[in-house]
Amino acid sequence: MTGRADPLPSDAPTDPRDQASRRRARKWWWGLGGFVFVAVLLMMWLGRQSNTDIPPAPKAFCTAAERYEEELGRQQIAYKRDLDRQIPFVTDIAATAPRAVRADAETFLRSLLELQAAPNQKARDRLKDDPDIRRAVENVNRHWNQGCRVFDRQSGI
Repeated sequence: MTGRADPLPSDAPTDPRDQASRRRARKWWWGLGGFVFVAVLLMMWLGRQSNTDIPPAPKAFCTAAERYEEELGRQQIAYKRDLDRQIPFVTDIAATAPRAVRADAETFLRSLLELQAAPNQKARDRLKDDPDIRRAVENVNRHWNQGCRVFDRQSGI
């Protein structure tokens, strides 16, 4: 033992090419981390924008849709779907629907009336599987959820 301290730690590269390589790797990782950070912020911002695309819906529409939702909950508890009880609620929704979703609400009402008047199970199944009717119901539901700010109220925001 000579008593001399080693001037460099044992893991430090002594070759200048190794030092340059580590510097490039560090810059690359910082650049990648920055890119991921910006991408996440952009996705959050775009997600927030898509939630507010629908303007606030009229109070009458929100009330009618909420009453219909409550009726569906009552029917679900009783394990029975009763079209005779649903039709008046959907009639109120169609009557108070904003212009942007009025045609879909009328399609929804018309489909329930046709479902009620269907002569057999095969005709009812055909109506239930119609993609246009399904899309109309989804649009009315989406407009209620976003236009009436249902999720904001339920989460306490």
